Amino acid sequence: MNKLFNLEEQNFIKENVKGISSEKLTNLINQKFNRQITIKQIQQYKKRHNLKSGISTRFFKKQIPHNKKNIGYEFISKDGYTYIKVAEPNVYQHKQIYIYEQTNGKIPKNHSVMFLDKNKSNFNSDNLILVENKDKLVAKNKHLIFKNKELTKIGLMIAKIINVRKQKYERNKSK
Repeated sequence: MNKLFNLEEQNFIKENVKGISSEKLTNLINQKFNRQITIKQIQQYKKRHNLKSGISTRFFKKQIPHNKKNIGYEFISKDGYTYIKVAEPNVYQHKQIYIYEQTNGKIPKNHSVMFLDKNKSNFNSDNLILVENKDKLVAKNKHLIFKNKELTKIGLMIAKIINVRKQKYERNKSK
């Protein structure tokens, strides 16, 4: 005797298991018998009693998975940045970098693309700016990045001046 299902429920499962997923079978049982059975419990019961639905879950050659994403697919990550699929298999790139490179060419080493207004979903070309990583670091540390584009541009100029001054100081110090 099965402790989880009575005889009527067991017969219902055996009669309805063919051609139906465990999730749908669980919903049917819960509705018909006013139960709170989980999908896992149904799966375990089916396994113990060697009951098969006949639904194949294997992939065959050249079969496309249901969750395959096409080139151009976009998603927003937990940190708020938008990524875009640029190539197969599953090559994603920051959308701001992709847009910047489409209009301005490859981004040089030690540089990155910033949003002037701090809005990670504003991809207008006038809101994206190429900056040296060292200038970006100084601007962030000195709180020189603002929601106002013009103030951020000024902040980046100040950061560049700070870095130039630091380089000159280091050169003079080493002499």
